[in-house]
Amino acid sequence: MASIAEVRAALEQASEILREAYRSVRSAQEGLDEAVSILAESSENHHESLLPPEFVRAKERFPDQLELMVGTLERIQRLTVEL
Repeated sequence: MASIAEVRAALEQASEILREAYRSVRSAQEGLDEAVSILAESSENHHESLLPPEFVRAKERFPDQLELMVGTLERIQRLTVEL
């Protein structure tokens, strides 16, 4: 059976991994936003869109993913305090 100290250590490790993942997702979001903007602008000069629909869907899903990560971090923090 794990001790409270071991659980806290595991929660802190999970928090650090989630914080790093959050930073990576934000960076990816910024890169995708830039790519979408460039492709949308370039599409104005072409007979069909250069912007893949998957890019638009991914762009729309980033906020939900970030919200989920923040909610998870908050829950980990609350759980750690309760221990």
